[in-house]
Amino acid sequence: MRFHQLFTDKTKRLCVLLFLIITVTISASAGDHIVKMKRKSGVYYIPCVINGVKKDFIFDTGAAKTSLSQEFANELLAKRALTRNDFKGTTQTRNANGVVDNNATVLLKQVKVGNRLLKNVEAIIAVSQKAPLLLGLNVIDLLGDWTMRKGNLILHDYYGKTEEEEKPQIISPADITYIDDTTLEPNSDISYDDDSQPTLRVRAYKGDPEAQYQLGMIYLKGVGTDADPKFAVEWFRMAATQGHLAAQLALADCYTYGWGVEIDESQAEYWRNKSIEVEY
Repeated sequence: MRFHQLFTDKTKRLCVLLFLIITVTISASAGDHIVKMKRKSGVYYIPCVINGVKKDFIFDTGAAKTSLSQEFANELLAKRALTRNDFKGTTQTRNANGVVDNNATVLLKQVKVGNRLLKNVEAIIAVSQKAPLLLGLNVIDLLGDWTMRKGNLILHDYYGKTEEEEKPQIISPADITYIDDTTLEPNSDISYDDDSQPTLRVRAYKGDPEAQYQLGMIYLKGVGTDADPKFAVEWFRMAATQGHLAAQLALADCYTYGWGVEIDESQAEYWRNKSIEVEY
């Protein structure tokens, strides 16, 4: 009888202890937020929202800064999620081959990862058009305490800013005051060496039609980089819509000869006529 009573009391104490442990564990994780990640080719991708645009980024603890491809930067520009005033200059990085690249630097108004909303985050735009999108330490360090488990990023209790309802501010081109803080003069001879291209690219992203045209020629002819007629057409189009004569003629040639687009003589004629309007 005593043994049975002792066993029962011990069991009760174990149950109470187990209950307390479970309660503490649950309360400790109540503020956690789980972000499901995707694994591809041995790396983890995490869903992010950049200025309102959703994209999967590589979760890269080896990258100091968050990095965008030129393709994604152009998508943000097209969706008005970036403006030319968001481009702040250039910064140097060393790629996997040991070559130093000069990359455009941009300030992202909002970066959302899970329930974390970060503001005014600096990122670089890689030289390559289709460079991988990297979520670097300058963002990861701001997420607070986190652990990774079974393909999930677990964001622990967080006392900073969480998700807010506000959306990125949409700025009209008419509201932008263009301040040229680069060294390349609009009418100067443009060199296509590695040192000048980043400056030219920054000017193009800031909306300078001459720089957009010159960058289009670089990608059309493959000067100092791989030729990419489709990318060239996009730069020509941006400059042409601003009334740049040479860009309009170049865009017309692209439609005539099928450089980066389907042959479309009506479009070619349209842009040739636009160039005549500019000339006369």
